[in-house]
Amino acid sequence: MSAFTLDPVRTVTADPPWSPLVAVGAVGAVALVAAVIAARARAVVTVAPQGLMAALLCSIVIGGTAARSHEDRRCRELPTASGCRGTH
Repeated sequence: MSAFTLDPVRTVTADPPWSPLVAVGAVGAVALVAAVIAARARAVVTVAPQGLMAALLCSIVIGGTAARSHEDRRCRELPTASGCRGTH
């Protein structure tokens, strides 16, 4: 929510997503461990949703990292581009 404002005159930029991506990755790792433990216990009903959650969170982390890397590269090439803070 750091990039949200109702003031049409004020220009705001979003915070980098690295901290939330780390948190999402940690939750995904916990879901993967839960799926492995459930698989070893033969709890099929638990394996499927935990595996699906781990896969979904993994795709979010990969997509977020790719998007942020693209944005960082764009800001290095053109520091005055929209959304760049100019500190690169």
